[in-house]
Amino acid sequence: MSSMFPYAERYPVNRSFPETGRSHAELLAEIAEMAHREDAPYHEGTISGSIYCGDEDHYAFLNEVFGYFSHANVLQRDMYPSATKFEGEIIAMAADMLHGEATTGDDGAPTVCGVLTSGGTESLMNPMLVYREWGRERGISQPNVVMPLTAHPAFLKGCHYFGIEVRLADVTDQFEADMASVAALVDENTVALVGSAGTYPHGAIDPIEALSDLALARGINLHVDGCLGGFILAWGESVGIDVPVFDFRLPGVTSISADTHKYGYALKGSSVLLYRSPELRRLQYFIV
Repeated sequence: MSSMFPYAERYPVNRSFPETGRSHAELLAEIAEMAHREDAPYHEGTISGSIYCGDEDHYAFLNEVFGYFSHANVLQRDMYPSATKFEGEIIAMAADMLHGEATTGDDGAPTVCGVLTSGGTESLMNPMLVYREWGRERGISQPNVVMPLTAHPAFLKGCHYFGIEVRLADVTDQFEADMASVAALVDENTVALVGSAGTYPHGAIDPIEALSDLALARGINLHVDGCLGGFILAWGESVGIDVPVFDFRLPGVTSISADTHKYGYALKGSSVLLYRSPELRRLQYFIV
């Protein structure tokens, strides 16, 4: 199968709008054959990443649930208020999992809040926008973000979109952020730091506590990328695994991403993005 022209040798290729349609049965048979062929490697246990559950009964349940809303435009929350219920409860559960109770405000109530996104990329790009806007409110017109070179490419994509300079710090021989390199790159135009828990290619956990201390000392923000590890590491302590603290218990952590479509076992694409305060989340919104 050519990667440039997949299935060209197996099925007809549409190079223009077809004159006649095809039956549901024919289309479903073709699609089912493709799906079974493409799922075969993970059934054989040869795939790391991309597939995070593999429980076919669970997939069937997810598809049944999704089928009730696959036609719905949930932007119309007056028509589909269930979307607001689902979003609020998912955010609340994720905030509980990541110790949002540590974000108490003046009234003693937790300030943590969040949004659902379409996946890890959006959950990493949105904080970059937020921290650019945070910087603008403080007169920073040429913002930069400091991150280890093992940070997910979606950060670089977001910074490219939003006009933010990326400063890549070195990593140790364990592929964790080198704090001396990180600190040396921070200046008066730095709006945020980035750390991963854990990194996508290696599963390494950056020194989030040290990054938190640096963020507090410099008065800047810190995003923790828990897209891959968030829904695993958060449960480590409860099962006796020594996992370094990476969540809102660290006062310098201002946002965390965790992908529900990975080890939250939801359908692709779905992710949670949490902010330490509503003031930060407000900077993500574009209002007309």
